[in-house]
Amino acid sequence: MLKQRVLSALVFVPIFLGIAYLGGLIFDLFLMAVLGFAGFEYASMLKKAGYQVSPVLLIGSILALTLLRMLSSLSVELLAWPVLLAGLAVFALWKFEHADENAFQSLVFQFFGVIYLGFLGAYGISLNHLGSSGNWLVLVTIGLVWLVDAGAYLIGTRFGKTAILPRLSPKKTLEGFVGGTLVGLLAGILIAWVLKGVLPELGLFKGALLGFLLGPTAFFGDALMSLFKRTMGVKDAGKLLPGHGGVLDRLDSMIWATVLGTYFFILLGL
Repeated sequence: MLKQRVLSALVFVPIFLGIAYLGGLIFDLFLMAVLGFAGFEYASMLKKAGYQVSPVLLIGSILALTLLRMLSSLSVELLAWPVLLAGLAVFALWKFEHADENAFQSLVFQFFGVIYLGFLGAYGISLNHLGSSGNWLVLVTIGLVWLVDAGAYLIGTRFGKTAILPRLSPKKTLEGFVGGTLVGLLAGILIAWVLKGVLPELGLFKGALLGFLLGPTAFFGDALMSLFKRTMGVKDAGKLLPGHGGVLDRLDSMIWATVLGTYFFILLGL
């Protein structure tokens, strides 16, 4: 398992970070494609669990929100929510009239997917558009959260004994959580020092603070996705990335990290 995770990371991480470095429209379109594919995995999990969903409506709603984030402001994007909800609701009414007793539950799950992947997922685009150094802010945020994840996994695997969520995920330990958070703090300092020439406004303190905050953020994102997968009765969202699962499995902490990163940099005036 560890060997597969390392090999997949050696392929996936450089591609993602390389496109993030390019930033601009290239990164926006790449992230839109990633979120759209994650929507496909999400719809597939729902269908396997017995929910009659519309992948076209679900993925289309996700792509529509990411496109609006690229082309307009957040306030304009919010105007699309009634339309998207109405479309999903009409589909649910139609399914109920065709003997789907779980039509409302399917509607709720689909709407959550649109919020999670379309609204929250698009914060990667918001971060990319944040000032002239948006691509560097994306790189710092994503790089840090991946280091937090790696630190929590390696330290938890080696020293983990105290389960935080024993019923949901016994392998998520206090030792791994603390270790990942400390890795984030130290990595934040190191990254801020290395990038002082291109991102001097970050500074050692802010780098450390961002890395520290990404510890609980990554844990929360991973735990929430574990809850969803446990509810759907699956171990992984897909099989695209050996050792990691699907694309959705890799986005669990990254989505929340970009939300945190966006507001972190806005509030600190970067």
